[in-house]
Amino acid sequence: MSAMQAPDVSHLVDLDRYPIDDLESPKRRALIENAKASLRENGLAFFPGFLTKKGLATCVAEAESLKGKAYPRDLLRFIYPQETLDPSLPADHPFRKPQPLVQRMLPADVFDGASELRKIYEWGGLPPFFAEILGQSVHQIADPFLSLAVIMMNNGQTHDWHFDGNDWVVTLLLQRPEKGGEFEFVPHTRDKDNPGLDRVEAVLRGTSDEVISVSQDAGTLVLFYGDQSVHRVAPCHGERDRMVATFSYDNAPGFVFNEKVQMNASGRTTPLYVSPRLSATASTAG
Repeated sequence: MSAMQAPDVSHLVDLDRYPIDDLESPKRRALIENAKASLRENGLAFFPGFLTKKGLATCVAEAESLKGKAYPRDLLRFIYPQETLDPSLPADHPFRKPQPLVQRMLPADVFDGASELRKIYEWGGLPPFFAEILGQSVHQIADPFLSLAVIMMNNGQTHDWHFDGNDWVVTLLLQRPEKGGEFEFVPHTRDKDNPGLDRVEAVLRGTSDEVISVSQDAGTLVLFYGDQSVHRVAPCHGERDRMVATFSYDNAPGFVFNEKVQMNASGRTTPLYVSPRLSATASTAG
């Protein structure tokens, strides 16, 4: 495959079920309208069976083969920046308790030009599909570490309650853990006018009746408004990893994160591999 040639994903993605690269397909139009409705209602859209069985097995095997290059992350993060909270809140208030993020990450630079997961991310079918669903420009980013990644969790590891820093995220579940690892969220918890403090406090105290728990099947693609809905990955139990690929996009081509973010995600700022396709977008954007 030439560096600038569009990747072929027909052996990975179920294009009969999801003909998203066929702009004239009525099935594609129906997928877009259904996703829009789901985002309005719950803030997320599921595309189960996005990968073929062979494609799923191939992607899992690829991630397994790279596990030794995963970067361990063990962090504590507050849901709300502490400086934005009422200073009278006591030290034992749930908002004063940081939430754990314990996982291992395969950053984008461990996936070389032959990577099947990279082919899916760099395939041209997804950005225009998401753009029509979201009603905005969508472009692959040029970041050599965070354009795509695989997050792995097992043996009690979790990414507890949080909001995402970007408006929406795309994930592709590759493997479920032996037990646990459910995706839990409260739809549309906050917006630009209401930070959702009462609703989030109820979640943290375990008294909320709004939490939705989802156990996805492997091979499911998800589009999620992660900045609006508080969410978490429940603790994953057993030796088998919960594996999820994350795909990052921006409304303009060529986006690259700063070195602090890159270091936090990968532990380095000099990439092992730089994609010719994505670096070309950075050059044109600059």
